[in-house]
Amino acid sequence: MTEKPESGTPEFEKWLKQRAKERAEKLFAKEMPPELAELEKGIIAGPKDISDIMPEKSIPEDIAIDKNNKKKHLKVIK
Repeated sequence: MTEKPESGTPEFEKWLKQRAKERAEKLFAKEMPPELAELEKGIIAGPKDISDIMPEKSIPEDIAIDKNNKKKHLKVIK
């Protein structure tokens, strides 16, 4: 990639469009991992490791959120 031109110039706009095009081509050239293929189409961002979004890792957080939500209607009286 060429050196970044000064912002606000026509050369900068051309450089920026070329950079975006290269990034998009690289992004859309990759195959979707089979474990994500069943989720939804169009996933282009996420964690590096698919196991980071698996339920086994998020269950403790979900339980804590649910506990907190159940107690929201209660007042603390001292």
